[in-house]
Parts: sequence; C-alpha cells; structure tokens
Amino acid sequence: MARLELKSVGKAFGAARPANDLSLAVEPGEIVAVFGPSGSGKTVLLRMIAGMFEPDEGDILVAGNSIVGAAPERRGIGMAFQNFALFPHMTARANIASGVRTKAGGDGAASSKVLAISRLLKIEHVLDHFPRELSNGQKQRTALARALIHRPRNILLDEPTNGLDVMAVRGLRRLLARLRDEGHCVLFSSHVMQEVGALCDDVVVVAHGTVVASGTPEELRAQTGESSLEDAFVRLIGTGEGLS
Repeated sequence: MARLELKSVGKAFGAARPANDLSLAVEPGEIVAVFGPSGSGKTVLLRMIAGMFEPDEGDILVAGNSIVGAAPERRGIGMAFQNFALFPHMTARANIASGVRTKAGGDGAASSKVLAISRLLKIEHVLDHFPRELSNGQKQRTALARALIHRPRNILLDEPTNGLDVMAVRGLRRLLARLRDEGHCVLFSSHVMQEVGALCDDVVVVAHGTVVASGTPEELRAQTGESSLEDAFVRLIGTGEGLS
C-alpha cells in the first residue's frame, strides 16, 4: 500500500472556498477521519483526491508521487459516495462489476472478483437485485464492493454510516478493521462524533475548509482540556451545529 498526502491544497468555487491551505497524511494501515460540520468542505476534499475535482493550489501525493492531473482510474483510489451513487437500471452485480478495470481474463475474471468481494461483504444473495430492492445497508455494501473490487491502495468513504442500521454499522467496523490489517490507507468524512471515536486512529478537524486541529481522539481531548471528545470538537470548531 502507499502513503496518501495532501500538501497545502486549496480549492474555490466562485466566492466559496471549501479547501484552504489544507494538509494531511494517511499512513498505510491507518484510518483517518476528516471531521467537521456540514458544509465544512469534507466531500470536496475527498472528491479532489479521487480526481473529480482538481485543486487550484497545492499537491496530492500517493507514495510520494503527485496524482494531480491523473485520470481517476489511474490514481489507485477507491471511493464510496455518501448517496451510494448506484446505477438504478443495473443490478447490484453489474454495479459492482462497473468498478473493475477489465484486464486479461475478460468477463470470467470480473465475475470471480464480484463474487469474492460480495461474499466478503455478505451481499452475494442480493447480486441480482436492483438498487430499489436493496436496504440502505445493502446499498452501502454494494457501493463499498464497487470501490474495493480492484483492490485500491487508498480508500475514501464519504459519511460511510449514513442511513445504516446498527447491524450494518457493526459490519462496516469489521470491514474497516480488516482493511487496516491489510495495510490500506482509509480516509473517511464524518460529522458524527460517536462514529469518529469508534472507527478512526486519527482525526483531522476541519472548519470552513481549514484544518483547525489533528491527532488521536485522546490528543484532541488533551489539546482542549476537555474530558469528552464531543466537548473537544465543539471547542475546536466553535459550534455544535451540524454535528451529531
């Protein structure tokens, strides 16, 4: 796997500036959360790494090499979107297969990969269902399967527990633990305090597109002098609005 790093990244859309001199790093085998209220620039940050937007300033590196300007499929990045972004006219099987870059072996190799990742995520029984027939948890796991099927070096998850029930969240925790053990770099966005404390190794706290603090949950509590992670976040961000 390969280290993921952002160096002084900036991005503007007219007067809005969702990323401003933003830097962070994720080491192989590490799960890092980008935490902040709604509208703080978390999703834009992930989409810049994935190649949907390009930064106006700064650099994005994987294993020390810049990926700015590279096509999304050449970045070694897998991303699961907050709204799942599944094709409604395609079955779960076809949605997952759409994430495979066809190589030697053709459709047979792709089918084997789809089945393997589906078994890992326990959705092999719904492969022939359309998105409208899936629960939110099944949609999330289908989106994750599509992001993971080509074994990306780095994995981006946008609000990964959004709309999931308790059992699906537990399954996601087990999957993240496995990805950590396999040495993947995992970066996920969240505005849910409990989720950050339970899932991540380090937290990058953002507000108005700027990093205001970073460290382990314990380090953030120590920095702010607060006994709870929730109070530490409120002190760092200046408000509890948009957090849960």
